[in-house]
Amino acid sequence: MEGEEKRKNKKELAREFGLYAEEMAAQEYLRRGYTILERQFHLGKTEIDLIVLKDATIVIVEVKARATDEEDALAAITVDKRRRMIRAADSYLRRFPGDMQYRFDVVACTGSMQDFNMEIFEDAFNAADVF
Repeated sequence: MEGEEKRKNKKELAREFGLYAEEMAAQEYLRRGYTILERQFHLGKTEIDLIVLKDATIVIVEVKARATDEEDALAAITVDKRRRMIRAADSYLRRFPGDMQYRFDVVACTGSMQDFNMEIFEDAFNAADVF
C-alpha cells in the first residue's frame, strides 16, 4: 500500500509540475508578444499543449516538464508523437483561410515549481523530419 501511495504521489506531482510548466510556457509566450489561441487542444488522442500566434505565424508548442534535465526534451518527443502533432496541427490550420506560416516549438522545463528552468527551442522539428 505504501509503495502504491508513493507512486501515486509521484505521478500526481509530475502531473502538477506538467500543468505548472504549461502555464509558465504560456506566460512566457505572452510576455514575448504572442496571443494564445488554444491550450490543450485535442484531436482524437493527440494533445497539443499550446497554440500561439504572432505576426501571422502560428506556433504549435509541446511542453516537456522533467524534474531533472537527464532526458533531452527534444529526444523525448518520439517520431510517432511528432507525426500525431503534425496531423493535429494540419487539422487545426484548416480553420484559417489561405496559407498560414507555422512552426513547431518545444519548451523544456526542468526543476520544480520552486526552482524552475525553461528553455524554448523554436522551430524544433517539421513535417519533412518525420514523413
